Amino acid sequence: MNKNNDEEQSKENEQEKRLFRAFLRDDKAIIEDQDGINEFFDNSYLGNKETDDEKDILILEPIEVLLLHERDRIYIAKDDSTEENDLLSFEDLLIYFSKWNKNLWQKYVVYNDLRKRGYFVRAGYGEGFEFRVYKRGADFTTEPAKYLIYPIFEGTPINLNELDKITQTSISSRKELVIAAVDRLSKPIYYLVKKIALEKIDI
Repeated sequence: MNKNNDEEQSKENEQEKRLFRAFLRDDKAIIEDQDGINEFFDNSYLGNKETDDEKDILILEPIEVLLLHERDRIYIAKDDSTEENDLLSFEDLLIYFSKWNKNLWQKYVVYNDLRKRGYFVRAGYGEGFEFRVYKRGADFTTEPAKYLIYPIFEGTPINLNELDKITQTSISSRKELVIAAVDRLSKPIYYLVKKIALEKIDI
């Protein structure tokens, strides 16, 4: 009985460590392997499912590609090569995707940290809201996100009117606003913003 359990555990560990191939497509990457699609989307809420030529594919955002690559869950070959020495490194991918987003590394620092803390993280609404974050243990198929994450980076000031604007946006969307301040050591610190009200007066 114990032997069978050990064999089952070994199979589970092998499945967890399986590498899936991804392909670059402009500023995204795609996965065609159905096991990879099921594991990453259904279990970790990574990527977006679409249908291409009557088959499901998973489209990954740059930060999701970086996360899965850093965790040794995907690999991407250069020019469709299958040679091991022709695989793109994490640094290669960071440089490649940074062509579309110059702050990609800083945003990835926040994204990766939130994922390590056990949260499901999705793209935000724009206007500086980079991420929507679900509470731990949430059923992302039925429950809405709880937080909106607004990253700011050391050396980049935030205008008070802008802070008032994003606060009102988070209130109207019924989500809690969290400012993720990233210091020069790439360490995010999180601040929950309850409410701010600015009123112009004559003095």
